[in-house]
Amino acid sequence: DLPYSGDSEGSTSGPSFKWCDGVLLKAIKRGDWVLLDELNLASQSVLEGLNSCLDHRASVYIPELGRSFDCPPTFRVFAAQNPL
Repeated sequence: DLPYSGDSEGSTSGPSFKWCDGVLLKAIKRGDWVLLDELNLASQSVLEGLNSCLDHRASVYIPELGRSFDCPPTFRVFAAQNPL
């Protein structure tokens, strides 16, 4: 979420938040490839969130949006890590 001023009607009643797709969700929607660098440093919650993308479900649930996005057949994930 990114802060912005106003709402869809142009009201400026103070700062609000607007959803902005991140790199992973953009890649899923477009069927692009994505490189997850230094994945060994990701938190357990991030790794668990990627499970549904990488297993037989091939989808990701975004709780902030309340919906799932299916990974198209052209979507690919590449992961890299540096030794500790």
